Amino acid sequence: MFFIRNDTLQVRLGVAFVLLITMMLVFAGLTSAAVRSTRRSAVRHHRHQHHKVVRQGAWAGAGFAAGRAVGPAGSAAVGVTKYRKDLKAGGHRRTRAIAKIGGPIAAGVVAGPVGSAGYVAVEHRHWIKRHILHPKGHG
Repeated sequence: MFFIRNDTLQVRLGVAFVLLITMMLVFAGLTSAAVRSTRRSAVRHHRHQHHKVVRQGAWAGAGFAAGRAVGPAGSAAVGVTKYRKDLKAGGHRRTRAIAKIGGPIAAGVVAGPVGSAGYVAVEHRHWIKRHILHPKGHG
């Protein structure tokens, strides 16, 4: 078994992990506390996707930070928190959530950080093509 002998390092890792979990729970609470309007207007307005991008970036940052602080178990904990409703649902949704949680972790174990980055790049290849390779035209 591996034990950390430096007590200061162990305390810092514990505090970082607790802070990370607290931030995740706060952000999850803020995103689910929004009240959605049931009325639809006759004219549809274009809505900006800024908050969606910020939320996705926050999840990615949380997973990366947990992976660096605690290792694959921390990254898996963030994934379980993110996909908790899909894991409860069962069936195809559960299988897909397990793949989304375990895929980058397995790629990271096999090929290191490059494997995780490669897995994420393949998973988001269509977004990369539209926004990075062809930013003006979608063709």
